[in-house]
Amino acid sequence: MDHFVFKRKRINEVKYAEACSSSTVGSGSVNSDSIEKNIDSNLQTSTLFEPHFKKKKVSARRYNEDYLKYGFIKCEKPFEKDRPQCVICNNILANESLKPSKLKRHLETQHAELIDKPLEYFQRKKKDVKLSTQFLSSTTVSEKALLSSYLVAYRVAKEKMAHTAAEKIILPACLDMVRTIFDDKSADKLKTIPSDNTISLRICTIAEHLETMLITRLQSGVDFAIQLDESTDIGSCMTLLVYVRYVWQDDFMEDFLCCLNLTSHLSGLNIFTELEKCIVGQYKLNWKNCKGITSDGTANITGKHSRVVKKLLEVTNNGAVWNHCFIHREALASREIPQNLMEVLKNAVKVVNFIKGSSLNSRLLEIFCSEIGTNHAHLLYHTKVRWLSHGKILSRVYEFRNEIHIFLIEKKSHLASIFEDDIWVTKLAYLTDIFGILNELSLKLQGKSSDIFEHVERIQGFRKTLLLWEARLKSNHPSYYMFPRFLQHIEENIINENILKEIKLEILLHLTSLSQTFNHFFPEEKFETLRGNCWVKDPFAFRNPESIVELNLVPEEENELLQLSSSYTLKNDYETLSLSAFWIKIKEDFPLLSRKSVLLLLPFTTTSLCELGFSVLTKLKTKERNGLNGTADMRVALSSCVPDWNELINRQAHPSH
Repeated sequence: MDHFVFKRKRINEVKYAEACSSSTVGSGSVNSDSIEKNIDSNLQTSTLFEPHFKKKKVSARRYNEDYLKYGFIKCEKPFEKDRPQCVICNNILANESLKPSKLKRHLETQHAELIDKPLEYFQRKKKDVKLSTQFLSSTTVSEKALLSSYLVAYRVAKEKMAHTAAEKIILPACLDMVRTIFDDKSADKLKTIPSDNTISLRICTIAEHLETMLITRLQSGVDFAIQLDESTDIGSCMTLLVYVRYVWQDDFMEDFLCCLNLTSHLSGLNIFTELEKCIVGQYKLNWKNCKGITSDGTANITGKHSRVVKKLLEVTNNGAVWNHCFIHREALASREIPQNLMEVLKNAVKVVNFIKGSSLNSRLLEIFCSEIGTNHAHLLYHTKVRWLSHGKILSRVYEFRNEIHIFLIEKKSHLASIFEDDIWVTKLAYLTDIFGILNELSLKLQGKSSDIFEHVERIQGFRKTLLLWEARLKSNHPSYYMFPRFLQHIEENIINENILKEIKLEILLHLTSLSQTFNHFFPEEKFETLRGNCWVKDPFAFRNPESIVELNLVPEEENELLQLSSSYTLKNDYETLSLSAFWIKIKEDFPLLSRKSVLLLLPFTTTSLCELGFSVLTKLKTKERNGLNGTADMRVALSSCVPDWNELINRQAHPSH
């Protein structure tokens, strides 16, 4: 049979070729109409023998006015014509459903209570549907313009830009691009997007929307923890920032809670009162759900006369724990420097101030460095309040030591003599190394979603490293491998052995001082709770019943831990998920252990998010915009929630007056 079909097909193809050639010879030119007819006729002939490849022709069904008795009208939306639309639920069915049986089935299954309704009822519904359709078609463009306005405002706030950027930069640039790529008519549609004043209103509306989303989540009764810090902006206004961490869905969520503008003369009790008005009065949150409070150690927050933290702990019924910011403690511990090394740091700061304090000196040094091809051309100011300032300024001065020496000689400054002192330069190399190491530790303590176990491990590891370095320097064959710049300097320069011993003693004194201050700011007794709950960090390390008994858990918790540590499936989850996400995931199967772990991991360990917030506030509130109330912009820029654009565009384009 297949051979027969193939043979007949070949015969038809030969006939088709002969017909085309004969028509071409007879007329002298190709007649396109005759060729198309020949093609159609021959293709139809050939396809008669190919039933498996023949496509069934489907004709579109037409709407009949009688279908209204089943509650269906003809859809009037663009690209949806010849499709039935239900006047009750507004659902649009496929064209194939334009059959009385299918339409009647929809009425009986979806709207059984309306089967006995007369035709007049559906006619009234038909008018309502047409009115709503006309309204939607007339507002489509305005809705798109409204959504575009919200999206532009969202980007402006996210990038911390001035609100006038939307009118002066973004909209003109979009008009140029659309006019160039498309046409003027398309570009004119963009002119319906509002100007900068409305951008400000959009940002405020988005901020209110995000605030409502966050507060609704917190009002659901979830546990949360806060971190707070206060600072002064460029307008000399005291600002208190508060961040919140809470359990949401399958992990912890961190978000910007509030920004309070305070007067400079407020006492600690007044600060607590303002915070109480916001958290309880405005947001209607319950302090009993607060399980952690984190702040720095400034007297304005933790001092005995301020008592802000003490008051917060009281309103939580002592159900919350207070954490002193790990980064702040590390910065305080790093400030302990022996007097001789402190003089080296002060002289380095004097050099920087001499050059950076004069615009002429700064420009001349930049020109000099560019001529000789150095990697950098600027020095960095020293700032005590910045965590990484010591390490950065010392690193830049040591790197530029030769260029700075030549520059100071040309300027005939007395500071040039300190770079001629090999002992001073050697100590500068050591300080550059040790503060670089402290900067690395500080950076490891920063960031989001870090737990207390990680921070404690890093601090304890650094303390042990200090003890190792002390032992290394006290040995008969001291080694300086841990300080690469210092080691390179003493290898490349001839240093008297007695002088090197004196420098080694100063380094030992500094390392010992660092070790003592770290022990003071991170006492061992503060970590007793973590050692007793070490199973939270790795529950699968306790598979033996003997090891579980030593943890001092209640019998129910011991049984849960034994079952958990024996599960290989959950171990895969433990290895792939974050620690907090893992404990939240198993809350249904192991409620006691999950609850205990979440409460331990929930509190913040640093105030780095508040510091990030102050950086954003500094970028928003410049000298040109020092009167700006940046609360709305900050919320949009810092919020972890994603706006629901459908809800926003359903609001009016402008607030009612």
